[in-house]
Parts: sequence; structure tokens; C-alpha cells
Amino acid sequence: MVNELKTGKDLVMEFGTSMYGEVFSLHDKNVSEIYKSTYNYFVKRSKGKVKKGLLVIGGLGVGKSAMMKIMQRIFKDTDSRFRWVNSYDLKDLSELYTVSQIKEMYGYDLKMDLYIDDIGIAVDVKRYGNTVNIITEILMERYDLFINSGFKTHISSNLLTAIVSDNNSVPTLKSVYGARILDRIKEMTDVIKFKGDSQRK
Repeated sequence: MVNELKTGKDLVMEFGTSMYGEVFSLHDKNVSEIYKSTYNYFVKRSKGKVKKGLLVIGGLGVGKSAMMKIMQRIFKDTDSRFRWVNSYDLKDLSELYTVSQIKEMYGYDLKMDLYIDDIGIAVDVKRYGNTVNIITEILMERYDLFINSGFKTHISSNLLTAIVSDNNSVPTLKSVYGARILDRIKEMTDVIKFKGDSQRK
């Protein structure tokens, strides 16, 4: 249960500083508003009052993953809880398990919310002469789960959500995963956009 005697900001600061030390701060107005919106989303999710998952987008090192780790800790004992998987982990798993086994772990057989961190890297696996993108396969399964059972999928990415980029050399979700997957991502998520420069030292 979330401590209802504390404000969302107090809880975020408490968990943020315990996980990241004194460097964690909500002084930046934009960052503070993003945390507020995300915290309120998970409160509503725990009460069954949201229809979609979250698509968290922003540049490298702006704090997307840190924010979701904090939310995972705060809401771990509520109906908002979610399993975490990183795109790089999926790439490593592809060397140990078949595509079908990975889909079972994170696709339709996972009857809970899922967060996929940092989609956009190549997670292609060759099977019987065919190239399969594991993230695409999981997203298709999660879409079916969303439509049929209401479970949410949260995603973060450095990629633009624009259907086309102003600069053709800049990859977008569409250019990496195709229009079909982009449409499904849009249907099952609401966008939270992180602005600013990298916070990594």
C-alpha cells in the first residue's frame, strides 16, 4: 500500500534520494511536473481508472528510467505494480531462450503490467533463416493482452514518436518498428515527454 499520509512529492523525494542520493532533485519545474503527472497516473492505475499505459520519451540521460524505477518501488504492493525488462536484457535472453519462450515470459502469458525500458535498439534474432525482432513480437502480444484483458504496457524510448522526422537520418519509432507497431503503441499508451539535457555525469 502507498502511504496516503504523505504527498506524492514527499514519496517521490523519499524514494528518489534513497535510491540516487542527494543528487536527486525536483527543483526543475518541468521535471517536477513530469513526476507529478506520472505519480498521479499510477495512483489512478491502482484504482482502475486509467485506460492506457505510458510511453515515456526523451533524450539520453534525462531521467526516464530513474523515474520509472522510483514509481516501481513506490507502487510495488499495489495494483499499479509492473514487471521491468530492459531491451538489452531481451537481447541477452535471445541467446538463451527461443523467441516463443521469451514471448511467454513477457507477452500474453504475463498477466500483469509490463515496462519495457529503452526500446529502439536492434533486438533481431535469426531463426530458421528468418529475422525476428523480439520487441516487435512482444509488443504485438502485449497489444492483444491490452485489448482482451486490459493489462497495461509502459515503454520508454529515445526515439521520436513522429511518423516522419524532420531529418531523415534521425530514427523514429516508425522507422525502426514500422507503421503497424507504431499504431498499436499509440493506441495502448499515453505520452509523457522528458525535455532537457542529459543528467549523467
